[in-house]
Amino acid sequence: MQFQWLKKIENPLVKPFYKQYLPYSRPNKAEHIAVLKDNNSKDNNGIVACARLRPIGELTLLTGMLVSPDYRGQQLGHRLLRDMRSHFTSGKTFTFALPHLADFYQQHGFVQTEQAPNDIQQRFLAYQQQGKSLLLLGFNDSNQADI
Repeated sequence: MQFQWLKKIENPLVKPFYKQYLPYSRPNKAEHIAVLKDNNSKDNNGIVACARLRPIGELTLLTGMLVSPDYRGQQLGHRLLRDMRSHFTSGKTFTFALPHLADFYQQHGFVQTEQAPNDIQQRFLAYQQQGKSLLLLGFNDSNQADI
């Protein structure tokens, strides 16, 4: 398994991966995209796990975290977040997590919060108004990753 940050010109490489497993997800050119590749896999350019960092002003939203169903149960999500961690900034990196994934993100320094800077808070409230059950989590590097 190989971790890499895609170059901006390579961002479209993740579109088939998302189209197959998370079709509503829309990666964009401004995002920093991290992938895990299996060199033995010919599907989706070898991409088996992916997550994106979307810049929002001086803030960052961790979004689009996805592991291929064929590769789940191998701790790849943990590996991906560990490899991405140096790009997370305390008080400036956030994610919207499904409730059953809260413990997963907490192992990587994300803590549930009720408040975030306005740009993040407004996006979170928009999701809530659509009826989506999500938790607002912020990265806090005073927490050491457990995994």
